[in-house]
Amino acid sequence: MDMKILTTTARLDDQVEMREFLASIPNGEQLAKVLEAGNPVSTRAYEDETLTARFVESDGQIVMCFRVSPITIDQAEMIELKWEGTVELSEAAFEKEVELALEG
Repeated sequence: MDMKILTTTARLDDQVEMREFLASIPNGEQLAKVLEAGNPVSTRAYEDETLTARFVESDGQIVMCFRVSPITIDQAEMIELKWEGTVELSEAAFEKEVELALEG
């Protein structure tokens, strides 16, 4: 199976975008509480059943969720280690870090 990355983005000050964004995330109501403060956020979750990792990043104005599947939990951890030092909040930057984390 080929790995796929699905990216969703929302502006924190746009209620419609945020409602749609949070609806696609398990326990989105808990994430909403964290994002309310408007502080930068970086979090990850892994679902064993679907072999899916979600990486949520926010700079306090925009929030992005990078959904990567199918991957193992070990691969998700390798991506997290590679991604955690990146300050650029972009789909292209995330995809590059995933490629670097999983190469070889």
